[in-house]
Amino acid sequence: MEFPATGECCALDNCKQLDFLPFKCDYCHLTFCKTHFNAESHKCAKSVSNITSPTKQSLNFVCSKDDCKETSLIEMLCYNCKNHFCIKHRYHGCLETNNDETLRKLKKWQIPKKQFAHVKAIVDQEVSDSLRKSKNTAMANKVQLMRMKSIAVGPKNVPTNERCYFLVYPPIIAASKITNVPKGIYMNKNWTVGKIIDSMADILKIPNNNNTSITNKLHLFHYNTGASICNKMDTPVIDLFESSVLIDGQCVILEYSDDTAVDLTLYE
Repeated sequence: MEFPATGECCALDNCKQLDFLPFKCDYCHLTFCKTHFNAESHKCAKSVSNITSPTKQSLNFVCSKDDCKETSLIEMLCYNCKNHFCIKHRYHGCLETNNDETLRKLKKWQIPKKQFAHVKAIVDQEVSDSLRKSKNTAMANKVQLMRMKSIAVGPKNVPTNERCYFLVYPPIIAASKITNVPKGIYMNKNWTVGKIIDSMADILKIPNNNNTSITNKLHLFHYNTGASICNKMDTPVIDLFESSVLIDGQCVILEYSDDTAVDLTLYE
């Protein structure tokens, strides 16, 4: 049984073999048998390996430098003169400038550098001052807390691990400017602001009208800023520690006032 329409004959003149699974050359696109489908087997004139030397030489780029015959398959153009140069002569003096031009550019480049150095020095000094102040404040608080623990008074039923310490400045009589001596007091950090104020008033033996409708009730204020610590009496004190509103061992002012701040000059 014959299959005249099946397969193709090899394109090589001295072969012409019928192949049922012929191959096509990637260069000349002719059909060959499995023996001659390789470009070298049928001496393909269009393959890269059979390009003559003169043609290969014409694809190379010669260096533009005098007396240099170096060639390259890749063109490397100088972006100033637009000529090709080899690796050895890529710095061919095309971009060189005289000393005056170089000095002028150098001075121009130094201006933003000096400005940056000046600003950086100012910022660095501010950061250093802030860090030094922060470290001194933190160290002062630690020293004050250690001293306060040995002299502070408070409710005896407060467990040691639940205590928080304050150096409390009692209320003053503003008219006569009589200032009482501050006192170290410990409280329970799990209490509310209102309960701590009531307990401080009992320890300092001062009148406390916070449970009445009378104005100028007792409130706590920061000794460093004079600002009110918290106006909500049901706020847990531990929340103020966690949010860094209060620091263990810090100075506070206990004063009769409905304002948001007190005059710090009265407590100096």
